Amino acid sequence: MEQYRNPGDNGLPESFADDLAAAYQNDLSVRDAAVNERENQLTEKENALTAKDAEINRLKAVNYDLLVAAPKSREPGVTEQQPDDAPRGIDSLFE
Repeated sequence: MEQYRNPGDNGLPESFADDLAAAYQNDLSVRDAAVNERENQLTEKENALTAKDAEINRLKAVNYDLLVAAPKSREPGVTEQQPDDAPRGIDSLFE
């Protein structure tokens, strides 16, 4: 552009239009490469987040299955009779 604005004594070079078009294309290719790189990074991050969400949902399902499968304490019909000589309270924790 500087050559076009101030051609000097020699005037404009014959290949000025081609040089200008090549410079424009190079500038666009650098920009397009940066845009493509950003899009690839965003796609990778979105895929990683999707995988994390799927793993979280899987763990929630497993946790729920374990929660439902665990016997509930003090259900009617379930009696846990301990022998009279069985330790109770804090002493039962150490056995």
